[in-house]
Amino acid sequence: MKEFLRRIALSLLSGVKGNDIQPLEPYTTKGWDHIPKDQYDYLPKGKYIYGPADKYLLVPKNRYKLALLPDQATSADLGIGWITEDNTAASYDQLWGDEANLAAFREEADGVREKLTREIVDCIEADICDGANVVDIGCGVGDLLAEVRRRRPRVAVSGLDFSQKAVEAAAAAFPGGSFRQHVIDRTLPYDTAAFDVVMCTDVLEHLERPRVIAAELVRICRPGGLVVIVVPDGDVDQFLGHYWFWNEESLRAMLDEWKPEVMRLPETREFLARIAVPVARDGR
Repeated sequence: MKEFLRRIALSLLSGVKGNDIQPLEPYTTKGWDHIPKDQYDYLPKGKYIYGPADKYLLVPKNRYKLALLPDQATSADLGIGWITEDNTAASYDQLWGDEANLAAFREEADGVREKLTREIVDCIEADICDGANVVDIGCGVGDLLAEVRRRRPRVAVSGLDFSQKAVEAAAAAFPGGSFRQHVIDRTLPYDTAAFDVVMCTDVLEHLERPRVIAAELVRICRPGGLVVIVVPDGDVDQFLGHYWFWNEESLRAMLDEWKPEVMRLPETREFLARIAVPVARDGR
């Protein structure tokens, strides 16, 4: 009966007689789920893309899981995002504490992570004095701090991450640095005006209260210092571990209280916001 009804429906839709309808094999080029070539997102997994979301009609940037099926296990085989999209410290421990996963993370999308660290420091290098006190909030294993230190060898480095494995790796990479494990919620565990430069890259989009933490970034930066916030392009970012998706306009609006300078990075196309912390706070 179901087959009969299916054939009648197809006949009405196609304008051909029921007897002329040939069975179609699902999931083939002749089947129900055939996707016309070049009309949808055919880019391979791991390809870094940007631009208006309507150019990528399926899933623009990342093809990660919605949920594990009964026979699936958490694995980085289909992309490093498979092990981190639940936003837990334990999952990021699997990234930062596993050499193979870390290597895959650095190599993903033609080495976009290394390109990003270089671009960020290109934009702020002139504002970092040798000997400055620099902190990275969400430091991972310290790759961004390493690029800063490569160009300014005498900076003092600090970092914070909710992954204990990340903190251990960063501390090992910078024996004289100060690193701590902390789950970011409403506050940061630093004194007011503690740092000359405060960096926070690809972190705020993971947080429930990004504006509260943006205020904390400004608080821990000394008057006259610099806060640097970097976020993905929210018009194309669909990583399931992200809560917020900003474009240039909405990022500027979120940070409007601190009069940010917002720009798009030229190669990775992420957004970078610079906040120059005023010498006189609160009108004083």
